[in-house]
Amino acid sequence: MKRAGKNTSKRKSNDYFRFGKWGETSLDFIFCSDAWINVAEGSVRSGKTIACNQRFVEFVQKSDSDEFLISGKTSQSLRRNVIKPLMKMMNTDDVSYDYRKHDGELEIEGKICYTMGFNDEKAVDVIAGMTVGGWLADEIARCPRSAVEMAISRCSDIGAKMFWNTNPDSPYHYLYENYINNHDLLKSGTLKRWKFLLDDNPNLDPQYVIELKRVNQKSEVFYKRNILGEWVIAEGAIYDKFIESENTFNLHPHLHDINICCDYGVSTVTTFGVMGIHKDPLEGNSYYLLTETYYDAEETGVTQSDSERVDTIVTLQDDYKLTNKNTLYLPHDAASLKSACEKDKRIKMRIETYTPNTYEDINTIQDLIANRKFKIHNSCTHSITQAQTYCWDKKSQQRGEDKPLKINDHCPDMWRGGICGPMKTSKKSIYHAPRRIQL
Repeated sequence: MKRAGKNTSKRKSNDYFRFGKWGETSLDFIFCSDAWINVAEGSVRSGKTIACNQRFVEFVQKSDSDEFLISGKTSQSLRRNVIKPLMKMMNTDDVSYDYRKHDGELEIEGKICYTMGFNDEKAVDVIAGMTVGGWLADEIARCPRSAVEMAISRCSDIGAKMFWNTNPDSPYHYLYENYINNHDLLKSGTLKRWKFLLDDNPNLDPQYVIELKRVNQKSEVFYKRNILGEWVIAEGAIYDKFIESENTFNLHPHLHDINICCDYGVSTVTTFGVMGIHKDPLEGNSYYLLTETYYDAEETGVTQSDSERVDTIVTLQDDYKLTNKNTLYLPHDAASLKSACEKDKRIKMRIETYTPNTYEDINTIQDLIANRKFKIHNSCTHSITQAQTYCWDKKSQQRGEDKPLKINDHCPDMWRGGICGPMKTSKKSIYHAPRRIQL
């Protein structure tokens, strides 16, 4: 098994990769990953990435193709997890290589490997024109589905192969359902999977392994995923597919419509949100929570009046320059607030009452989150927290009833009007030109 390469760049004499012992799973992956799709999945720190890197270098050397793809969640994580270790692996006299960071190309034996982060849907446009003979994918479960599917279609050269590595996620993750646990692909040999476990890596300090297991024992889900390498659901979590790095945003989105939504609490929490909508006739709508306000009467000890709530609405309306083409969705139990808004001449928006359908609304938002079509601005800290802590009531489930636990539910209740309200009033809505919102 070759471990290296002749470097056409300036080579640091001591900048070599320190190979340790190969575990049995790593060796089996390196020598037997001959399917079209080869997946190294399992627990953290189990040797998945290094085995994939080593296998890919050898594959490129022997391949008749001239162009390849290397991807990661972000360009930064790709350089850290893959590119730097790859260059150290090749930093001997057997294989020539060169890395051009400015254009994201890694050259191995005169063959070009295009390197890129799959951080968002924009990657699809870059991949679309490629034809490659192989693909090395790091942290693939964290990448957008559209980019993964496009990259698969680009591996069309004769003899092309893919080498993926990933940590486990939800068993309902598209990657697990459609590929890793796809019995037809496994039976036909189109896809092979190797489950790496923490104990398979002979290079880890035994004390480190003990400490890592101890830390993860605090969470059953973390232990099953990180240590046992199992694809398990976050038990009780309603929006278990919410991934903060993928369901949040900072960049200014192009929007076709904006509304204000609300969860109303007389003596508890009142929260308002500004919900932006990007409309795509082919891909469907995407929803962006641009801003939130959060007033907790229990925490402050002072109950907010409806006139104060109206002031908050007017501030949000004016900040985003909303008019009678935009809608204010108020919950069905906020009759007094609706009356106050209708009497206040500062309110320019249309006012609609939204009556929730708990299960239908939750299913809709679950799908949007899973497909990364509902994203929350990083400044909306309450929404980000509650997206991950909004849970089913276990006592109700024991009685055969599925009800959300009435804790950490104010923001999820607020989103419903902004997302589901326009769906139920779509015939009355007006399609506006895209807007760039300054956040």
